[in-house]
Amino acid sequence: MPELGIYHLADRPDIYEPMRDNHFEFIVHDIDNLLRAGVSTNDDDDYVTGGQEVLRFSVNKVNIPNFTQQAISIKRGNTTMKAAGTMEFADGSIEVIDYVGADSKSVLMAWQALSGNIVTEAVGRMADYKKRCTLIEYTCDFQQVRYWDIYGAWVGSVSDNGLSNEGGNDKRVITANLIFDKAVMHLPDEE
Repeated sequence: MPELGIYHLADRPDIYEPMRDNHFEFIVHDIDNLLRAGVSTNDDDDYVTGGQEVLRFSVNKVNIPNFTQQAISIKRGNTTMKAAGTMEFADGSIEVIDYVGADSKSVLMAWQALSGNIVTEAVGRMADYKKRCTLIEYTCDFQQVRYWDIYGAWVGSVSDNGLSNEGGNDKRVITANLIFDKAVMHLPDEE
């Protein structure tokens, strides 16, 4: 007879350690030296530096990648068979805390400006704005559990929680719509 209740879980803490939703890292590769959004010159002060590290410690929330498949209906006589259609990954989002010194919002806007520059009205090249990202999940003692390689990621929009003289004294958060081509999950021992 199977065990009833929860006490049998206590005998196997190596298996039944619950995952926590606040032990993760989100890394965007190759965004260390980006021209600030809205700038058309190339002076040294016009660049956002250290973008990869800024986002790495600023990300507060992130969606775990997922995809959907539409069904293809095949009819014959009075019956219908359904087959799996193409896979499409849903857009994701990342939420960052806008630290004053790090200027997290400028990093996101500079990345977004690679795909569409509002000053020059030029649309960027995919080779410049599509980036590889990595989402890593950890245990509470920071042992890696799983990670995702996210391919072809770019920022579709950047928004924030606004400003107000009314209300609380909360941190400023910036949300970026993250569009990507695909994501592959790995276990830590896979290479």
